[in-house]
Amino acid sequence: MAKKILVVDDEKDIIEYLSSLLEDNGYLVSSACNGIDAMESIKADRPDLILLDLQMPEETGTGLYRKLRNKKDLRDIPIIIVSGFAGRNIAVSKSVVVLDKPLDQAVVLKEVEKAVS
Repeated sequence: MAKKILVVDDEKDIIEYLSSLLEDNGYLVSSACNGIDAMESIKADRPDLILLDLQMPEETGTGLYRKLRNKKDLRDIPIIIVSGFAGRNIAVSKSVVVLDKPLDQAVVLKEVEKAVS
């Protein structure tokens, strides 16, 4: 069964790029453009992995990350940070994979595969 991945980013181009890349490699992909929409999506259809941007409007990726880590039933969902944000190392408390924008296709696929295995 295909793994479900939620892409959370406020940049439409990034969502389209990651969605195409992941779908072409057999993953089921959904997306959200901010932390509020992402949380609704997570509650409605729990993903196997979240690719999360940190800087977004309405609710940041950092805020969503912290909410997920504080919810017992959601804290075990793997998260990969996708960001061009310079201070991202201090933005999240748990050790997670961070992919730098611009994204390298091979690196994205390698890290996604490791996270969902």
